[in-house]
Amino acid sequence: MPPPAGPWSTPPPGGYGYQTGGYAMVKAGWWTRAAALLIDALIVGLLFVPAWIALVAGPTKIEACSVDSENNIQFGEPKNALCEVPTGGTIALAVGLAVIAFVLTLLYWGTFEGKRTQSMGKKALGIRTVDANSAQAIGMGRGIGRYFARILSSFFCGLGYLWAAWDPQKQCWHDKIVSTVVVKA
Repeated sequence: MPPPAGPWSTPPPGGYGYQTGGYAMVKAGWWTRAAALLIDALIVGLLFVPAWIALVAGPTKIEACSVDSENNIQFGEPKNALCEVPTGGTIALAVGLAVIAFVLTLLYWGTFEGKRTQSMGKKALGIRTVDANSAQAIGMGRGIGRYFARILSSFFCGLGYLWAAWDPQKQCWHDKIVSTVVVKA
């Protein structure tokens, strides 16, 4: 079977490339990946704006609360003030909108990175996420799994994200967990 046509069919001169499944893939650099993640974080963050607006601008009620001399709310102290707080309906609406935003976030990562290989940020910067062994799309399930694996990459001050800067395969921890690599499109 001949290798698929694409930018990874030959390694770049002086670039980062490695052979996988009989063809070379040009790995994306750390700064390019970071910029794509920033774009995607802004897009996904916008999904949570309605929940925040509902919480901040929704109906409120006045109830007794405890406040110290610097106006910090104290818990478990005798009630000495009145505070404006969101109503139960406001909180329920905000939580419902946040849950919807979270589900849309999972669909975003599963669809764009998993099935289509490119999130909007990666598309803007000309890179894609593919299986490390076959250079094919990783699918919806692994795309969502890669999203959750990013939580581990964020531990220890983001060490898992920084890992790609010196890793010979240019992989972050979440790439290693789900066996993916980010390559130039």
